[in-house]
Amino acid sequence: MAPKYIDLQVNGHGGIDLLSAINTDEVRKVSRSLYNNGVIGYLPTIITSALSDAVRAIKLIEEVRKNPLHGEAKILGVHLEGPFISVEKRGVHPVEHIAKPDLNHLKSLLSAGLIKIVTIAPELPGAVELIQYLVANNIVVSLGHTNAIREEAIAGFNAGAKTVTHLFNAMPKPPLDGTAQVAIERSDVAIQIIIDEVHVPNDLVKATLAKVSDRFIVTNDPIAAAGLGAGKYPFGGMDITVEDGQARRSDGTLAGGIGTLERAMEIMDSIGIDKSDALASVTTRPCELIGVDYKSLLG
Repeated sequence: MAPKYIDLQVNGHGGIDLLSAINTDEVRKVSRSLYNNGVIGYLPTIITSALSDAVRAIKLIEEVRKNPLHGEAKILGVHLEGPFISVEKRGVHPVEHIAKPDLNHLKSLLSAGLIKIVTIAPELPGAVELIQYLVANNIVVSLGHTNAIREEAIAGFNAGAKTVTHLFNAMPKPPLDGTAQVAIERSDVAIQIIIDEVHVPNDLVKATLAKVSDRFIVTNDPIAAAGLGAGKYPFGGMDITVEDGQARRSDGTLAGGIGTLERAMEIMDSIGIDKSDALASVTTRPCELIGVDYKSLLG
């Protein structure tokens, strides 16, 4: 199968964690592993971490992005998942590195490389101002790892956020009225969702996609363990155990995905999602969100 998929949230792959990659060869190993799993373009994702670690990782990723090689998924930019997120909804993000919204901190991250998406919790003091700054600089803002109530989510979207990071995960779930509910209701919001029969039950996936057809984007949120199998793997300074098709921290917290977008397509087909809608969610639609020409990647 010729690689064709786009993934906007990749923490690692093929045994390599992008935050802790030590050289460009390790970053390229991620790109090759993704390519071999059908991915043609992706956003390396840097989770909440010490500023110096994040900057180092972004600069390393930049070196590879500027010099793509045959047989590698192309790096389309970086997705910053944090550090301006909710402590309550942090998932496996290290609490000691979660930061209050701060423009200087953000500028240090932005100056390290080409940032395409920033995930932020809109309820934090100063978050709306950061969202406005990012939007003014043509960077996509995604609401995620958030405990926002309805009014706070609306404020984030009204400030210019136009997508959500892994819908239902690391945010209040229905029937609680927060970011997920608002995102589903708003036709101007792109829905990023993990479809792997682990993060979101298939019945909820089916019911949700019926409401957001033409504007959902599927991601794997893969970690270093993706593309390998059962065992222990690194993830942003933590050890993650993979067994029974799930990746979890020692306390049981879900820690990203290990599936493939090909498998996500199979799942969508099995629950009756329109084939063209499903294909767009892993090809053209993610490119449109970040302003990339999909056809140019196929050449």
